[in-house]
Amino acid sequence: MSISANATEEEIKDTFKSIANYLKNYCVIKTKEKKYRILDFEFYYFNQNHQDIMTHPRNSEALCWYINDFGGMDLNFESKIEVNNESMVKKNFKTYSCRYKLSKDSYFGGVLIRQIQRLSDKVIFDGPLKVAELFRTFNASHQLQDIPILIIAPESLEKLEFASLKRHNLLGSHKDITKKVDYNLQSCFEKVDDYERSDLIDSVQNILDKESTNLCYRYCWAGFKAK
Repeated sequence: MSISANATEEEIKDTFKSIANYLKNYCVIKTKEKKYRILDFEFYYFNQNHQDIMTHPRNSEALCWYINDFGGMDLNFESKIEVNNESMVKKNFKTYSCRYKLSKDSYFGGVLIRQIQRLSDKVIFDGPLKVAELFRTFNASHQLQDIPILIIAPESLEKLEFASLKRHNLLGSHKDITKKVDYNLQSCFEKVDDYERSDLIDSVQNILDKESTNLCYRYCWAGFKAK
């Protein structure tokens, strides 16, 4: 779950494929005595050679769980970006957000878990918010032993076919790449100049053009009707 700050697009592509193979065929999420197979997941990653500004900025070690800004659950890549804690911005009446500083040394991202299946009874939990329910309401009075962890399945998993798809609802309500990039920049980052903004827009357009073809970002169990 580590991709270097200067990794090329080809190296990123190979890493995505390798990780996807494990998540599809070998890994489960274990919490208490229950195990869940991952059936749908999306990759998000930003570095100087792959400027996917759709990715939420974060600082993290590899293999950390991360609740993203929309309440979904990510499995983090190693991530590093400078943050200016002094530039707090009021987002609504009660909360504030710090600003991140984009640079050639910034690299961050993770794997959004969109769908899981409980192995004991085959019940499917569809959607990032349903997945995030695994991570709510833990006892705050003692050291936790039941927080969800990612493990290699102790038994062979059923062979399933996965489809390669475009990431779901990537532009949201904006429907326009320029508006979506501007929204993300205003929400998370310190001001970037017009040249950098233009490069970021072009990069996102290039990434969207390649999704499901040259570089796969989403893998979904083909037996489930994906959104």
